[in-house]
Amino acid sequence: MPKYYTWNKSSRKFIRRKQGKPIQEYPDVYSTDVIGRIYSVHPSNDECFYLRLLLVNVLGPTSFQHLRTVDGELCGSYREACQRLQLLENDDHWDQTLNDAAISSSAQQIRTLFSIIICTCYPSKPIDLWIKYKDHICDDILPDNAQSSNA
Repeated sequence: MPKYYTWNKSSRKFIRRKQGKPIQEYPDVYSTDVIGRIYSVHPSNDECFYLRLLLVNVLGPTSFQHLRTVDGELCGSYREACQRLQLLENDDHWDQTLNDAAISSSAQQIRTLFSIIICTCYPSKPIDLWIKYKDHICDDILPDNAQSSNA
């Protein structure tokens, strides 16, 4: 963006550069070797974080829809676009961690581990981890009718 545009404070809009190296294919378009700045965003600020990730990795976006388009398909969210572009880690290491815990830990310990992973590690598909390990996570929680039949 800064390569082709400057920010006009008074109009609060980006305006095409009027000086610099002319772009041969496009008349009246100039570029410079300017360094732009995009502020960091914490991963807990979900869509802003994924938007920033796309802005840094997608070359020459023309719109927000262009940023969310992967292989000709418009994604429903910036996060989905990041996942399809493989910009996010997959959940293999969290899957392996929960698998190891399922072998040797109590349900309460697995619940604690799962909640830590969900709250602090931001897995890309937490619902898949839940579906795979919910029986291990809830192993010590019995329905009311099962508790009364054991008495």
